[in-house]
Amino acid sequence: MGIIFLVLFGVTLFVMYLAVRRSWGRTLYVGSYGAIACAIWVILYALSYEKTSTAQAFFAGVVIGVLFAGATVIIAAFFRANEPSVQVRLASQPQPTDDLPAESGVDESEPAAE
Repeated sequence: MGIIFLVLFGVTLFVMYLAVRRSWGRTLYVGSYGAIACAIWVILYALSYEKTSTAQAFFAGVVIGVLFAGATVIIAAFFRANEPSVQVRLASQPQPTDDLPAESGVDESEPAAE
């Protein structure tokens, strides 16, 4: 049963990343709701084991949930802020140049026959 909560935790982090990176909502709201959801999933995961007390589950859920959600929001916001604009051309893209000579089809490495 606990694996379901971990999967939901991972899905929540993934959706949070997409929401911040694509600006689907305000970063503060996405981070807050995501941190609450992550904390809940970790608490439920911890409570699914018999040897975990309620206090341990809540402490671990809040700490782990908030830390992972915060890290996800920070990473997504960083990449969103450093994304190049549409007008910027990357160096790896081929650039059209007009000053290159047209190819004549003659191999210049061989001497010309007279």
